[in-house]
Amino acid sequence: MATLADPTTTGETSLGEIFWYFLKLGWLAFGGPVGQIGLMHLEVVERRRWLDEEEFLQALNFCHVLPGPEALQLAIYIGWRKRGYVAGVLAGVLFILPGFLTLTALGWIYVRFGKRPEVLGILWGFRPVGLALLVAALVRISRAALKGPFPVALAILAFFAFSVVRLPFLVVLIGCGALYIGWRTAAGRSAAAGATALALLAPGQAHAASPVAERLFDISWFFLKVGLFSFGGAYAVLPYIREGAVTTYGWLTDHQMIDALALGETTPGPLISIGIFVGYLAGYQRGAGLSGAVAATFWLFLPSFVFVLGAASHMRWLTSKARVKQFLQGVTCGVVGLMFSVSIVLARVALAPGGRVDPWTVALALAAFLALTFWKWRLNVVVVVLGGGVLGALRAFVPALFGGPLS
Repeated sequence: MATLADPTTTGETSLGEIFWYFLKLGWLAFGGPVGQIGLMHLEVVERRRWLDEEEFLQALNFCHVLPGPEALQLAIYIGWRKRGYVAGVLAGVLFILPGFLTLTALGWIYVRFGKRPEVLGILWGFRPVGLALLVAALVRISRAALKGPFPVALAILAFFAFSVVRLPFLVVLIGCGALYIGWRTAAGRSAAAGATALALLAPGQAHAASPVAERLFDISWFFLKVGLFSFGGAYAVLPYIREGAVTTYGWLTDHQMIDALALGETTPGPLISIGIFVGYLAGYQRGAGLSGAVAATFWLFLPSFVFVLGAASHMRWLTSKARVKQFLQGVTCGVVGLMFSVSIVLARVALAPGGRVDPWTVALALAAFLALTFWKWRLNVVVVVLGGGVLGALRAFVPALFGGPLS
């Protein structure tokens, strides 16, 4: 089995350098994984030369086969490669720390001031833009994944299994991965792997001493499962977060879910960090908002640390396995169907804020989608979201410009 050499633990790179670099990176990590990985490549490969081009690309491929946010995992890998396990943990923690601080603060503001007219106006502007972000991501993933009749059929099957038959999110994705392997190999030996993974989904039983402890247990168990099965990025796992937070546990409404998506785009760090905001709101219902955010953060990101630090020395072997790649291709096809399903639900919330379709809201959603998808000069996602918020505030303070206040 091919392995990498042991990480560098002496010499030119100190823990202090790693600390300050990843702390700075965490605060600059806006705009999704493409921008975050681009920042790391510029600094780690071109300027500091901590990794060469070949190893950086190998590490990126390694992160793509693991569940969880690839930018965070790449940060953990770089820290591990330069100074060992302590540096890997340090790099990962510093990368997600700014997102934790900002989303927890936004959760605090949201539950205390979210009913004020000016805040409601900003949220009105955020929601159609959040929907546009989701649909734009759906278009990108569809173009990459649905190449051929079978992937298209698999996405349609996932949509009906989730929306009509009401199968659980994880069962649908594991089934899509297994079917894709079976299609590519014409063999049915993938059932054992699927059964093993399904064993992790058995509902936990909380024998909590209080409603607060029970709620924190539910938050922890739910976000551990999210972290373990978050293949394909934050937009891909959004249907699962909604299924648990809105449908199963009732922690949030669909309005709050799309608010979480939009607010998550305005903060640094992986977009999947919206789980921190969800955890805060879930804990707040039991008077433990901060504890809910901490629990969600710890269990959401724990699998990324375990997977990267546990498997980094076997990176080349893992990324060479054809079955792993086939399973992930099948999962991605299923993700398209699930994203389409949740897009329909959230569109009803975003485009009909007063119970009826609002033309200004539809126009804002369409403009944001076109800017994100087709405009020649791609705008930064944060700029688009904040632009929606500015229009929302304008509608709240000067409603005459929009034909009257939002009903």
